[in-house]
Amino acid sequence: MKEQPEATATTLFEEGVRLFEAHKFAEAIAPLDAALKLDPNYAEAWCCRGLVTGHLKRYAESVEDFNRVLAFTPNDHRALFNRGLVLAEWGKHLEALESYEQLLLLYPYHYEGWDSKGNSFTVLGRHMEALNAYERSLEFNPSYYKAFTNRGSALVNLKRFKAAIRSYDQAIGIQPDDPDVWYNRGCAFMSWEKPVEAIDSFDKALAINPKHLSSWVNRGNMLGKLQKEEEALACYDQATEISAHDTHAWNNRGITLRRLGRTIEAMASYDKSIEVDPHNFEAWDNRGYALAKVGKFSEAHASIDRSLQIKPDHANGIYNKGYCYACQRKITLAVDHIAQAIKINPTKYLPLAKTDPDLDSLRKNKRFQAILQGKF
Repeated sequence: MKEQPEATATTLFEEGVRLFEAHKFAEAIAPLDAALKLDPNYAEAWCCRGLVTGHLKRYAESVEDFNRVLAFTPNDHRALFNRGLVLAEWGKHLEALESYEQLLLLYPYHYEGWDSKGNSFTVLGRHMEALNAYERSLEFNPSYYKAFTNRGSALVNLKRFKAAIRSYDQAIGIQPDDPDVWYNRGCAFMSWEKPVEAIDSFDKALAINPKHLSSWVNRGNMLGKLQKEEEALACYDQATEISAHDTHAWNNRGITLRRLGRTIEAMASYDKSIEVDPHNFEAWDNRGYALAKVGKFSEAHASIDRSLQIKPDHANGIYNKGYCYACQRKITLAVDHIAQAIKINPTKYLPLAKTDPDLDSLRKNKRFQAILQGKF
């Protein structure tokens, strides 16, 4: 009987690579560890292990794996780039930026590095720096459509909507079949308060991928803006059929059902939203408002209080507490809460309070009238 040849570090590494490429990440660890036991200085094996542990969301291990590579080869562009990606996915964006900066100092033409650096700037709210990074990416690769897409998002964050749409159109000119680009274009029109144009982009995304969940949800949002509630409800039904685990789809479905006067069904939808994500403060708030609409004020307060425990400065929740108190004829408490909501967001809640029929019981109150004049 012929003996099997003894496994070498190279053959074990190659087995690990094969499993990694087959997306069998958990199985890939053992041969890679065996390869590294035979050759602790095997930089390629450490690099592959870093990719595997990153996919397994074992972020600390992954970063350490890439650090081992860099100890052997400090200029390894794959280790620098992938370490940055892992740190970003781990939520450590400042450290990710340091990794990208080391990469780009050595390889200034690394267009994916510039793009990823822009993504971390975006998460950190540094939108002008993000825009500059995306433009550097495109300087080195003018055909990299993802950088055009991300550039569009940076421009939206800077409220430069026309330029954002042009950037998305450039991305679409290169890659017309990516639903995410059309979706982001629709989101830009959403932010620009152009619901008809937004719906058109979401429709394009859904033509490419009929199960593009976020496009169904935002299409529903825009139809709601146009007061097409039945069509909006159909979008949310599609979204929840695709995934029963999208808290925003259930919450928005509840809002639409309430607007249609189907309050009991709305509350069931809010309950589903909260079941998926107990920290969805908007769903707790909307549930409370629906409970108030059916006269269950004690339960309404309790629900809105849960919302405010999660996000104490949630102006809509504070406003809805005021509405509950107004319904209960607790005028002083009602006015206190409406005033607080207006102080947090005067642009939205001052004009709303002036016309909201929910607050008609407060109209004769002198303090309330003074608040509507901006006198707190």
